[in-house]
Amino acid sequence: MEADPATPPAAAEAAAPAAEAPPADRRAEARAAAFALGVAALDQISKAAAKALWGDGSATTVVPGLLDLRLALNDGAAWSMLAGRRLLLCAVSAAMLALLAAERRALLATRLSRFAAGLLAGGILGNLVDRIRTGLVVDFVSVHWRDAWTFPTFNLADSAICAGVALLVLSSLLAPCSRTRR
Repeated sequence: MEADPATPPAAAEAAAPAAEAPPADRRAEARAAAFALGVAALDQISKAAAKALWGDGSATTVVPGLLDLRLALNDGAAWSMLAGRRLLLCAVSAAMLALLAAERRALLATRLSRFAAGLLAGGILGNLVDRIRTGLVVDFVSVHWRDAWTFPTFNLADSAICAGVALLVLSSLLAPCSRTRR
């Protein structure tokens, strides 16, 4: 097929159907997906252990005055925001996973961004599984400063999400600037 001389080359490329990803890209996608599923699985295992160990209301002090492990069930997001909005939180989680999938080429560009995306997707998936199954996210890590200050209880998925976001920001700061990016 001959290119239309009136159409600029960049526009012609944009209009062309997307080519199938090369095998190396498919392998990177598969590894990133496997890593994300591994993060989600570890999160679910840790939550099952938390239920078994502290489901009776007990707690384990790891560092006195600083870190305890205790079960907390949360029907909202961080700091119990949007409590009782299960469908909204599930929809936001699904939308974030879809966005990560749509942006997978950019997210798989470097090792750091692949690692970050895997943490982020795995954490989102881990908490989404809880919301779909029971409507409650299992939290169990309690950080505090004696009796004066307490951080909201969290879990492995929350930690993976926060680390994933921080690493994505770092990855974008370390990425070379491109003249063609807008």
